[in-house]
Amino acid sequence: MSKNKKLQGDESITNRPMVEQSIRHGKRALQEKDWDGAREQFDKAISLGGKRNIRLLDYKLRALIELPHWHRTANEITKIMIATDPEDYRGYYRHAKLLHKMGGIEAALNSINQAIKVGPTKSQDERIYKALQWYRSDLIFVQHENEQRRAAQSQVERNRIEAARIVAKKAKINFINRLSPDVLINIAEAGLIDDPGFVVKMAGVCRNWRNILLNTGSLWSTLILGKKRVVERAKFYLERNKGNIKELIVKEEFEMYRFPIITGLLSPYLSKVRRLTILQSSVLLQHDWKKKFCHLEYLRIKSDILGIGTDLVYRLLSPDAASLLELDIEGGGYGHIYSRYDEKAEGVLNNNSEEEEDPPFWTENSSVHLNRLRVLRLKRCFIYAAWPDHTELLSHLPSIEIFEMNNVVWNSIDTMNDPLARQWYDRRSARGLDMTLQDLNTYKITGSAKNLALYNIKAPRLQHLDIWSAHASGSASIAPHILTPGLAAALPNLLSLDIGRCTIDHRDMLDILPKLKSLKFLNVSYCPLDNAFLEALERKGNEKDLLPNLMALSIAGNTEITSAPLRRFVLSRTPGGLKPPKPSPVPKKGSAFRPSVPKPSPFAPSTSHSQSSHQSTKVNLTQPPNPTANSSKPEVTLPSIQWLCLDNCDRVEFEIVDYLRRKVRYISQQFSTNIVENRIRGKGKYSWEGEYDIGCGTGESGCQLRKLPGSKDGYYVHHTCKQAMPDDQDERGWSLTQSSQTQSQTPGQITQLRYTYSGPWQ
Repeated sequence: MSKNKKLQGDESITNRPMVEQSIRHGKRALQEKDWDGAREQFDKAISLGGKRNIRLLDYKLRALIELPHWHRTANEITKIMIATDPEDYRGYYRHAKLLHKMGGIEAALNSINQAIKVGPTKSQDERIYKALQWYRSDLIFVQHENEQRRAAQSQVERNRIEAARIVAKKAKINFINRLSPDVLINIAEAGLIDDPGFVVKMAGVCRNWRNILLNTGSLWSTLILGKKRVVERAKFYLERNKGNIKELIVKEEFEMYRFPIITGLLSPYLSKVRRLTILQSSVLLQHDWKKKFCHLEYLRIKSDILGIGTDLVYRLLSPDAASLLELDIEGGGYGHIYSRYDEKAEGVLNNNSEEEEDPPFWTENSSVHLNRLRVLRLKRCFIYAAWPDHTELLSHLPSIEIFEMNNVVWNSIDTMNDPLARQWYDRRSARGLDMTLQDLNTYKITGSAKNLALYNIKAPRLQHLDIWSAHASGSASIAPHILTPGLAAALPNLLSLDIGRCTIDHRDMLDILPKLKSLKFLNVSYCPLDNAFLEALERKGNEKDLLPNLMALSIAGNTEITSAPLRRFVLSRTPGGLKPPKPSPVPKKGSAFRPSVPKPSPFAPSTSHSQSSHQSTKVNLTQPPNPTANSSKPEVTLPSIQWLCLDNCDRVEFEIVDYLRRKVRYISQQFSTNIVENRIRGKGKYSWEGEYDIGCGTGESGCQLRKLPGSKDGYYVHHTCKQAMPDDQDERGWSLTQSSQTQSQTPGQITQLRYTYSGPWQ
């Protein structure tokens, strides 16, 4: 465009001073990047100088291009500029700038090429010419970068499409969608044993799984009250299981200010709860949930409240609740309940009939609440009772099978200052505690206690006696407590005896061992015993052998036992391990009419093998047959030592332990200040009765010890030996195989048999 043409466009402007002032203000706003302010100033100039003044429109476009919401207006203005003067480069140039800002690089290149075509040449205006050329070069570079980016994105897109195709192909051969609802529910139930949130994870797999799992109320029967979203969780579970809550767990981090809301939601459904775990110490539980549970089978309470007078069940059970089977209590204070303000109870006291129930109970209705209780565990508790020890508590547990009392402080209430307790104590003492617990199988006492044994309470079926680190007040040795009348009938049937960290000498031990005919596990760790103890346990092969069925022994922490007695002890209980000495021949004495048998001379000729065999055959033929010769008693295979713990036994040499590993399946010889109590006591994954049964296979494919799902310390034996054989040996799919070496076996060698399953999987 020529200079004269530009001046002619500006000559038509009226109010030139005001227009120039607005232009100056607008340019200043552009330098400060105040795009809205510049737009306003240029609008003033256009209103005074004309709506089709290309110079003023060009100024305005410089501001509108930077404002995205004004791009449509800017596009209309560029069209007006191009229509007003097609030979002016400024309309095409601003249009190219606008298109570049909006992302249209191709259209922007077309506009800038048109601007260069109608714009000034290099000779006419070198500055404008170079500016247009540089801008076109910039657009070309941007176009090239966009093409490269588009190509890379295309590759990514192709990869995404290929990955989607592979996923679709896998979906065609994926059998997850073919799983029936029953299989999904079984998988969810198995996963819930170890992970309470397993069902939520499964429900996120697909819509089909979600619909099945959310509509199965039995999967949402365990409600855990923690810290996050407690109320929402409770409402969700109640909606899923229709109020049928089987297990309720209150965690330690549960915030008690939410307890009233939770109680309002759960109160109508607490009577159906079967398992209750409370790890939160609060008095509110005793008041708001009092007598709410009618069918409770498992109750675990962990408390730090040491109040006197709390019963064993925190008054949670209804008066007629007779379903409690397991009670696990940790911490807190408990004792007898005295119904001082109950006229009926006072009337019982005034009645001298022994048929009436005693007034003090361990619960409000102990004859009903504790009648079916099978497992009772007391840990770190404070007991306040009128009776001086726990034997009176056992008299309220007729069906008890497992009784554990760990580090319990037993305080006897002074009955002289309590008339009610005094009357009860006199009546109870006169009647005595001579009773029998037919179902008691496991009895564990740990820590200091007033009484360690059962005394007059008999337990004829007791199999596991555990008094690890137990000490009775006023008693130096543990032996008198083991030999009490209550345990007399149980000692021959005991399978395990744990007296580790107890005080007992060698003489008392020898008084106890002959009575343990069935004992398999013995723990005497950290007991003051010496080599004479192991020498007494050597198997001689006669009726005087001690512990004939012993297969596991723990003597950890003993500094007196040495290698040689240990070796003889293990080998004596291994078939063919310790050979007995040969008896010396006794010469026969002659009589007056018969000379004595002459002693063989070293110079006499030796008797041939054939002659001796012929003589022996002749004797056997001439001797009459003895019908009772082959009717001897069947030989009983006694177990050998299969489990041995020698931790911190300083005088036992490593070479002997390496030698014994060929005879014993499990040996532990650790030297550390960090004592692993489960290993010394043969519990948990170090269980002495894990895979050490006679006939179990060894090696990688042999019987193994596996963790019991859902149990913290439980393990079970996975058998691959004869015990894994089905009851019906002719069952389809099972076959009996033997090793390939059986053809070259010597007589008397045991054939290795294995039952394998090759039938179809159902």
